[in-house]
Amino acid sequence: MNALVEKTNQWLSHPDAAKFILRVGFGAMMLLHGIHKAMHGTGFIEGLFVDLGLPAWFAYSVFIGEILAPLMMILGWYSRIGAVLIVGTSVVVIGLVHLGDFFTLSKVGGWIVEDIAVYLFAGIAVAFLGSGKYAVKPD
Repeated sequence: MNALVEKTNQWLSHPDAAKFILRVGFGAMMLLHGIHKAMHGTGFIEGLFVDLGLPAWFAYSVFIGEILAPLMMILGWYSRIGAVLIVGTSVVVIGLVHLGDFFTLSKVGGWIVEDIAVYLFAGIAVAFLGSGKYAVKPD
């Protein structure tokens, strides 16, 4: 049994490939959110900022967190900085959209905030792991 476990561990031990998959997978999913906002506008987000007494133009920072930062992660070009920007974007989204239901579960038992929390935790992971060797600028 130990030989099988050892062989499986050797077969699956590819940390640079794992970093690449994490970066590209989560970067691409976040980028889709940014593309949607580029195509359909930031009106909803502008409203959230205005409701807090902040300028509507703050909503345009979404293009940094949902287009520039994911592209940085996908390409592996200053991926740690891109990841930190995604973490910041995720925290802002949680503050703007989910603050009132932060401790709430959905009808099926999932955390209401889990959709954005996945991006938050993936961003934290990439920030700590770095790009790996499959990157434009490995770190």
